Amino acid sequence: MRALSQFEKINHLHSGSKNENRNCEDVIVVGQPLQICLKNLAPPDTFVSFKTRGEIEIYSITNQLITEQTSLPLQQVSEITLLARTFSDRLKDRSLEITFQNDTGEQLSQTLIHLTCLRICLDVDADRDGIIEENNPYKADWQWGANGHGAIILVNKDCDVVNFNDQEDNIKNNDGLKGLIDLKELSFMVIRRVGIKSLPSGCEVYLSVNKDIAKRIRIYDELDKNGCELIGKNRTTAKIKDTDRDILLAIEGLSYPDADFDGIVEISLNLMKDGEEIYSDRVLFRVAPWMMTPNTLSPINVFVSRLSNGNNEEFIEELRKVVGKANAQLDPVPFEFHQDDIWMRDEIEVGYTQAPGRFIHVILDSPRDRGLDHFAKRQLMGTDFGYVIRKSSDSATKLDSFGNLEVSPPVTVKGVHYPFGRIIFGGTRPEIIQNPRRKLKVLRDFFFAQKIQAPFEIFSDWLSVGHIDEFMTFIGAASPKGFKLLLASPEKCYHLLKRLRDEGHSQVLLRQGKQIDDKPADISVADVLSNEELTRHNQDFQEHINWNRKVLKEELDLSEEDIIELPALFQDDGEGRAKTFFPNMVNMIVLKQHLAIPKPFGPKINGQCQFEAYVKEVLEPLDKKCNFIDDWDPYFRGGGEIHCGTNTSRQPFTQKWWEIEPTFLKCC
Repeated sequence: MRALSQFEKINHLHSGSKNENRNCEDVIVVGQPLQICLKNLAPPDTFVSFKTRGEIEIYSITNQLITEQTSLPLQQVSEITLLARTFSDRLKDRSLEITFQNDTGEQLSQTLIHLTCLRICLDVDADRDGIIEENNPYKADWQWGANGHGAIILVNKDCDVVNFNDQEDNIKNNDGLKGLIDLKELSFMVIRRVGIKSLPSGCEVYLSVNKDIAKRIRIYDELDKNGCELIGKNRTTAKIKDTDRDILLAIEGLSYPDADFDGIVEISLNLMKDGEEIYSDRVLFRVAPWMMTPNTLSPINVFVSRLSNGNNEEFIEELRKVVGKANAQLDPVPFEFHQDDIWMRDEIEVGYTQAPGRFIHVILDSPRDRGLDHFAKRQLMGTDFGYVIRKSSDSATKLDSFGNLEVSPPVTVKGVHYPFGRIIFGGTRPEIIQNPRRKLKVLRDFFFAQKIQAPFEIFSDWLSVGHIDEFMTFIGAASPKGFKLLLASPEKCYHLLKRLRDEGHSQVLLRQGKQIDDKPADISVADVLSNEELTRHNQDFQEHINWNRKVLKEELDLSEEDIIELPALFQDDGEGRAKTFFPNMVNMIVLKQHLAIPKPFGPKINGQCQFEAYVKEVLEPLDKKCNFIDDWDPYFRGGGEIHCGTNTSRQPFTQKWWEIEPTFLKCC
């Protein structure tokens, strides 16, 4: 409601004066009450009557409609409220005449207020149905849930680049739109027709945001004017010049939620008179979060580096067969985009962002900065892929690569449902590890700020490479949880090897026909079991996996029935951390029911690898097709496996992130 002080200029009249006539003018905003105080305009024992011209309603302090020509004691109408429901098409097309009389009917004074009625209305898609409805009552609020409300914006696909702890370096520096390419990531607002083109003297209309929000968004004027920027990094306000028609505005985000930004964007449309704000309309947007996709979602594309020397050509063709079975597309990346960097998983994580009616994949680029550093920006980023990166002034370690990043399938933990799963990343235990490493704070902050996938940290620093994909992954399953957690298990490996020894197969070879450091890698079951140092190290490594097992069970509410162990062995890397002893089968890629698993080259009995046989025994009943692919060169010998050397884009969740209930968020 407008302040009473707007009419101080008519309150100076002497209460006892007679036949004084005063004229003044002001503006009234459609649908917004304008309060006028009358008690100082005449003695309290006088009577007052009203006459209006144009569409104006008058209400008493008790909210009773006052009819014209009715003479009322002043004490009954010491304050009145004006209301206009339509806007003016010309200046001063409404008026209110206030007449004061004594008890004999003699006129004492008269005040005539000329009014121009303006509409100040900024609208968004507050109910998330793709339509910008007029003056939705919830447009200035944001609520989660299927029946919630509040508008949503996407981050521009190539804008969120943050370097050196909060110093922003947005790739896109132009101040206009690129046309149809940009439309799929834009949200829209409408400034409804204010009324007349030439506003009353002293009146102006502005669109405004605060200084911090101006760094997070861009607002463009109508697309038929080439989409010039109105508000952005160096512009917090924009004067609205065309007020006699509706104006379409486009808005995009520049920043995902982060430690210093909760994702809420407030935008105001302000009516100013003589430099003073007399009314504003307000809308809220929430920036859509960046989201990860678990293995249980269907694959679309699988990316792999095609090496210049052809060393992984056979691997690519074997992988192509599995990808084809899953109705996905294998996309080998040419040399110019990777410079023979084979670790596709470590460089990027393919997530997505979504708003009503709009969806794009978004690459989170790691700060590892090796041969694949420009792959996402030069090859993927475009109409279907966005880009985001977080760097720091602190040096990146191996833990900052994205083999050290995973997301679970949807889970319910202690009555709290996480419909998009939970992000998991590896960290350290400084009481165990000398020279501990931890994922960069800018990355951890980014993961937590997205909110909806409730991250938690486990222990991966015991590994030389330090990635959680070396000892865990998830596969879908027809079980109460809907998935199984696969864990690497030295204990399970030793159990299988001891069984083979006891069955008389102690001289059967592991890693037969392969080489390490230009030497034969063959080793017998007996030699593995008799290697006390290897056994001791694997006992320690198993303890680290067990510690993670406990955390994963607690954070994901898993039972032992939800976990499957796959045989694995590790060896000391010479610096107290672990590296794999033979290709690590848990480091697979999951393509619906088809699994591309590193061929372990385990001991063969009757031509059958016993490690492969065990994996089939435990996974095929879950309707999984186990495809073992030789990745010895260059992946295993380079310190990784199939998961490390590939990356997968997947379909988004069918549920929309804005539909989740607020009870979930309170627990995060």
